[in-house]
Amino acid sequence: MYKIMHKNRVIAKASNDSISEIMISELCPACFCEGMDLEFWLKSRSVDIHRSHSRQLYKALRLKTDSELPEIINIGHGISITDNWWIQRENENLDYCSLKEYNEDIARIAFSGSADKEITVKGYTELGTLGSYEKAWRYINDNWYMFKRENQAELISEYYSYCFLKQMNVPVADYKVQRTRSELGLTEECIITKDFTDNCRFDFEPFLNYFHDNEDHEYIVSKLKSIEAKQKVEGLTDSYVRMCFYDALLFNVDRHNVNAGFLRDSETGKIVSLAPCYDYNLALGATKTPRFNKSGDLMKYFTASESCLYRIGELLPTKADIIAALKEATKITKEAFPIIDFEYSIFEKYVLSAYDYCAETMQILKKGF
Repeated sequence: MYKIMHKNRVIAKASNDSISEIMISELCPACFCEGMDLEFWLKSRSVDIHRSHSRQLYKALRLKTDSELPEIINIGHGISITDNWWIQRENENLDYCSLKEYNEDIARIAFSGSADKEITVKGYTELGTLGSYEKAWRYINDNWYMFKRENQAELISEYYSYCFLKQMNVPVADYKVQRTRSELGLTEECIITKDFTDNCRFDFEPFLNYFHDNEDHEYIVSKLKSIEAKQKVEGLTDSYVRMCFYDALLFNVDRHNVNAGFLRDSETGKIVSLAPCYDYNLALGATKTPRFNKSGDLMKYFTASESCLYRIGELLPTKADIIAALKEATKITKEAFPIIDFEYSIFEKYVLSAYDYCAETMQILKKGF
């Protein structure tokens, strides 16, 4: 038997793999109210064991990569940095704050795969740090920051996308590039993201908990409208459509129901907004040289959704604003990567071509009515 916790409150109970009782539904993960099981929830907040450094992490925590859920719960307790949910056995009375204390030794293993000494297994274990890239959370000056390793093309793509979105006043997670010098004299780069939940003043909950693996635009828009009406919250649909539009504009091929979600008030459980946009390391030129193709690019799929197309018609920025944001993003990214001879004009041409296609499609649609 397990207690599902939110901070230091018991909100539900589980027996084996089933949720046996929901005690405070408004504070529960949405997937429990949708009838999903405990294993689904825990796996959706567990480190990717295919990351090479996560295997080192398991070893340091004295876990096997094929460990059963009870073993993983006993070590990690389902803790995540971006929300207040966790789990403990029915007979335990653990302290939530202690489980979330920063452990630099564990963070170092998760990020770089090495440790200088035998570690003490206490505090945050990094088992709740998601994604396929080598990464770790670090606590600096009273705030959590995600450190993530990427190759140079991914770094430039993610940082350029961030700069562009920032110029367009799109809510986006804050990014910066950090360079350090290794003992071998090599320059190592990573990207750093500040925790956008304000140290869990809000709970981040992914779309996965609400929509499972259904990523169809029309389906999600209909569900968002229902949530808006039920919870009396505005702007969810517009924020989602805007996110999809900029994903298409920036050729972001990696948006899915785990890296998009809601911010919920951690006191009431009410949804207050969509989370800021994040995770653009596979946008633009990270996977291939972006050249717009009307027959197969992401903008084509975006405009194929009538709900998205109609709504973006009222939200569409001007081409002048797009051009200005691209120029500023190019300028700032060049300053961040001063010694790299990178062809930013390819990014600019792609974004403008995608924008023109969207604008043209909307004009054709208007003429039909």
